[in-house]
Amino acid sequence: MFGLLDKLGTTAAAIAGMIVGAAATFAVLSLYDAWIDDPGVARAAREGFVAASEKLALEGQIEEMQRQFKLAETAAASDRARAETASREADDAWKRYEAAVAADGGDDGCRVSPDDLDWLRKSGQPAGGGVP
Repeated sequence: MFGLLDKLGTTAAAIAGMIVGAAATFAVLSLYDAWIDDPGVARAAREGFVAASEKLALEGQIEEMQRQFKLAETAAASDRARAETASREADDAWKRYEAAVAADGGDDGCRVSPDDLDWLRKSGQPAGGGVP
């Protein structure tokens, strides 16, 4: 009888030892994982995430700058075209004005001489002609 109890006790002790050993191993590995492994993995993940997010942000900035550059080019081309049109219109208006002054032969007692027209040309238009 004592032999049977002895075998049962030995078996129970062996099972209890295995359970305690597994629990101790689990506790040690859990502590290792929480204190050593996980912070390293998290740090490595954050490093990769920071680099990727910085790259994405810089790419977004580049795309925005390219979009703004294209808009500026379009606006500059439009402004140049309007300036050329305004310059042509100003030149045409100036020529019409000179022609009207030269053709003025009314009876108001005012006569325009060629010297007057020369003075008008010199003083009315900026150097180089066109719109300043």
